[in-house]
Amino acid sequence: MAKGWTDERRAACSRMMKERKAWAHSTGPRTAEGKARSSRNAVGNGRRQRLDAELAAIEALMRAWEAMLRGI
Repeated sequence: MAKGWTDERRAACSRMMKERKAWAHSTGPRTAEGKARSSRNAVGNGRRQRLDAELAAIEALMRAWEAMLRGI
Protein backbone atom coordinates (compact mmCIF):
# COMPACT_ATOMS: atom_id res chain seq x y z
CA MET A 1 0.00 0.00 0.00
CA ALA A 2 1.32 3.40 -0.91
CA LYS A 3 1.90 6.02 1.73
CA GLY A 4 -0.82 8.56 2.28
CA TRP A 5 -4.59 8.41 2.15
CA THR A 6 -6.57 7.43 -0.90
CA ASP A 7 -10.02 8.88 -1.48
CA GLU A 8 -11.53 5.48 -0.62
CA ARG A 9 -9.59 5.21 2.61
CA ARG A 10 -10.54 8.75 3.58
CA ALA A 11 -14.23 8.04 2.90
CA ALA A 12 -14.13 4.77 4.86
CA CYS A 13 -12.51 6.49 7.83
CA SER A 14 -15.08 9.27 7.68
CA ARG A 15 -17.94 6.75 7.69
CA MET A 16 -16.40 4.87 10.60
CA MET A 17 -15.95 8.06 12.64
CA LYS A 18 -19.55 9.13 11.99
CA GLU A 19 -20.82 5.70 13.08
CA ARG A 20 -18.78 5.62 16.30
CA LYS A 21 -19.44 9.26 17.29
CA ALA A 22 -16.60 9.30 19.81
CA TRP A 23 -17.29 12.98 20.49
CA ALA A 24 -20.69 12.04 21.97
CA HIS A 25 -18.99 9.91 24.64
CA SER A 26 -16.29 12.38 25.66
CA THR A 27 -17.68 14.11 28.71
CA GLY A 28 -14.59 15.42 30.44
CA PRO A 29 -14.39 15.94 34.18
CA ARG A 30 -17.70 16.21 36.02
CA THR A 31 -16.75 16.93 39.63
CA ALA A 32 -15.23 20.14 40.92
CA GLU A 33 -12.13 18.17 41.96
CA GLY A 34 -11.76 16.66 38.49
CA LYS A 35 -12.22 20.04 36.82
CA ALA A 36 -9.60 21.60 39.09
CA ARG A 37 -7.16 18.76 38.37
CA SER A 38 -7.67 18.97 34.60
CA SER A 39 -7.26 22.75 34.64
CA ARG A 40 -3.67 22.18 35.79
CA ASN A 41 -2.81 19.81 32.93
CA ALA A 42 -0.61 22.30 31.11
CA VAL A 43 1.16 23.63 34.20
CA GLY A 44 4.74 22.48 34.55
CA ASN A 45 6.17 24.89 37.13
CA GLY A 46 7.15 27.27 34.33
CA ARG A 47 9.83 24.92 33.03
CA ARG A 48 8.69 25.21 29.44
CA GLN A 49 8.55 29.01 29.63
CA ARG A 50 12.07 29.16 31.08
CA LEU A 51 13.34 26.79 28.40
CA ASP A 52 11.70 28.88 25.66
CA ALA A 53 13.29 32.03 27.10
CA GLU A 54 16.73 30.39 27.23
CA LEU A 55 16.39 29.12 23.66
CA ALA A 56 15.37 32.60 22.48
CA ALA A 57 18.43 34.07 24.20
CA ILE A 58 20.70 31.47 22.57
CA GLU A 59 19.17 32.16 19.17
CA ALA A 60 19.76 35.90 19.66
CA LEU A 61 23.39 35.23 20.54
CA MET A 62 23.78 33.04 17.45
CA ARG A 63 22.30 35.76 15.22
CA ALA A 64 24.67 38.33 16.75
CA TRP A 65 27.61 35.96 16.26
CA GLU A 66 26.66 35.34 12.62
CA ALA A 67 26.30 39.08 12.02
CA MET A 68 29.72 39.68 13.55
CA LEU A 69 31.26 36.99 11.34
CA ARG A 70 29.68 38.53 8.24
CA GLY A 71 31.23 41.87 9.19
CA ILE A 72 34.74 40.46 9.32
